[in-house]
Amino acid sequence: MTEPADTPLNLQHLGAQLAHHPMGVWLVGLVVAALTGALALAGLRAVRRHSPPLRQWLPQEHLHWLVVAAMAASAFALVLAGATLADLAESGRPGGGWGALDDAMAQGLREHAGMAVLQWFAALTHLGDSWALAAVTVLVAAGLWLRQHRLLATAWLVAMAGNGALTKVLKNVFERVRPEHAHGIAEASGYSFPSGHSSASMVAYAMLAYLATRLLPRAWHLPAAVLAGALIFTTGWSRVVLHVHYVSDVLAGWLLGGTWMVCTVLIMESVSRWRRPALATSVSPAAQQR
Repeated sequence: MTEPADTPLNLQHLGAQLAHHPMGVWLVGLVVAALTGALALAGLRAVRRHSPPLRQWLPQEHLHWLVVAAMAASAFALVLAGATLADLAESGRPGGGWGALDDAMAQGLREHAGMAVLQWFAALTHLGDSWALAAVTVLVAAGLWLRQHRLLATAWLVAMAGNGALTKVLKNVFERVRPEHAHGIAEASGYSFPSGHSSASMVAYAMLAYLATRLLPRAWHLPAAVLAGALIFTTGWSRVVLHVHYVSDVLAGWLLGGTWMVCTVLIMESVSRWRRPALATSVSPAAQQR
């Protein structure tokens, strides 16, 4: 289907309007992200509630096919995400729909984001810094390993390290130059697409929320999911406001990180059922408390 001729102009106008209100967009985004986290939690609970224990209908000797199916589904999801990223990158070129939005927002934020706003988001953007998430990765992995949650620790490390490697590869594939950011409040080097801060924060905070549903009392699940959504959006939006990434860079980062995180969890859950089916659908006793 042919894209309407005025679509870039409409997106350009939208980008210009949003750029006038960086704090307002952030506050609205926090609400939407929190609701998204709550909906994701509700979906996870529904799956756990309605999925029959696989050991009741799939013999133990055939459970390895579950791992094969999970790996195949994950490969398909990653290929689909890759194709979507390529389309997003193409649309982000000058004259494309996302390109019009990207350029309008970058220009508008350069004109309307004051020094106080830039300093505020320069502080918040550290939520996705490599050094900060590396420290969190080591601490969480060590804690899980010492508490005998070896599979969860492995999945956590695979999620974080794998996403970092994928992001680096894709940056070199697309080679998109960053928007101009001469304000001096924040600096960033290297290629722009996809956003590393956005993909890393998506994996880290979504995985932490997932771990909370496995290990913590039920009362902690909703706050963890809501907080994860808020932190993910804040990190991504901070990169746009600081002019170090385009909007499409951040969307690509969220897509990449979200897909990789879901694939990691899917494979981990299938391996859990294969190796120890009695524990497949269980969570810790504390996490079951209502």
